[in-house]
Amino acid sequence: MERPRLNFADDRLFALARLIAAECRTSANLHDLYGESLMAALFVGLAQAEPVAERKRGQLPPRLLRRVTDYIEEHCGRPIRLQELAELTGLSTTHFCTAFKASTGLPPHKWQMRVRVERAKSLLTGSDMTLAAAAVMAGFSDQAHLTRVFRQIVGTTPAAWLRNQTG
Repeated sequence: MERPRLNFADDRLFALARLIAAECRTSANLHDLYGESLMAALFVGLAQAEPVAERKRGQLPPRLLRRVTDYIEEHCGRPIRLQELAELTGLSTTHFCTAFKASTGLPPHKWQMRVRVERAKSLLTGSDMTLAAAAVMAGFSDQAHLTRVFRQIVGTTPAAWLRNQTG
């Protein structure tokens, strides 16, 4: 409220506003016609000003989103570069990241971490695999990495989660 913001940007109107402000600050007033003309020009400009449309990035089309998520699931065990994913959609990496997050609610890296956690869960419940082996097969650098990410996503450690699944 202290500093009003206009929903448009027009250099001409800002220049008129600066001239009016300067006229109000000076003690040597020019002719009243000058000030009135500036005010009239500003009001006409304001009446014609159109709000700047806020540009919103859209979501990925369902077909492209499915292509990317399938690719992440197939290759989650290795590092996936943003450029690879962007190329699948034909978008720049910046636009791809924005569209992916708008579509899924998560950035691509976090999506991949969730896929890796799900892969680790299936490896742990489907065999007698150790946590360290499941971590490496799911694409984590080691067991500690799996545990850290697993706790962030699931809210518990892999060992505690596994005990709750079997017990």
